[in-house]
Amino acid sequence: MKLFTKTAILITMSMFVMFSGCGKKAEVRKISKRIVFFGDSITFGYGVDTQKESFYSRIDNIMKAGVYDNAVAINAGVNGDNTYSALERINDVVACKPDILIVAFGLNDCQTDSVDPEQFRKNLIKMISFFPRDIRIVLATSNSFMDTGQDTWRNLNGSLDLYMAEIRNLARERSYPLIDVHDIWKNQLRQDSRNLESMYVDPTHPSAKGHELIYETYMSVLRKLIVEK
Repeated sequence: MKLFTKTAILITMSMFVMFSGCGKKAEVRKISKRIVFFGDSITFGYGVDTQKESFYSRIDNIMKAGVYDNAVAINAGVNGDNTYSALERINDVVACKPDILIVAFGLNDCQTDSVDPEQFRKNLIKMISFFPRDIRIVLATSNSFMDTGQDTWRNLNGSLDLYMAEIRNLARERSYPLIDVHDIWKNQLRQDSRNLESMYVDPTHPSAKGHELIYETYMSVLRKLIVEK
């Protein structure tokens, strides 16, 4: 997540400009619910086809098909983002006027010296404070790093566990719905460790197969929330 080229980041930021005007564009047709996915490169879909392979694109395609009565999905994922950099663009996300906001960070935070688990929690709370109280806040954990057998990645996974625990604790304390990708992901790898590499395009980012698992995990929670009155 930290190893992006400047080109990749610039491409992502241009994509961000596209969604930042969503408050106006969304009025083209009558919208029943806006679901905003606020996250990092996993949300953006780095490393896979962002039109059909990423978990977000799979959800977006369902929404475009009208399966959920004109609900729309908006991708506010940016490569390389941690909770500090995400706060810098929070006004653009607020402008999307979400009915459901899914907040998914942690993979970059656990690699950032200035963001320890306590600060990570504070940043999440600050993010949420920008949004109206009557919207649905959903917290999501992330996939783990690929265990390549090297200490670097094992140590990062140990660190990531602490950040994911903060997400779970905050969700429990505030009664937010939780999409626990991290738990489902680790269980999947324990059951099918021989196919570990097929879940990743690199030690951080999920493959199309990995995104399929994330999609299924997200939808297990979102199906109920989308149809809520």
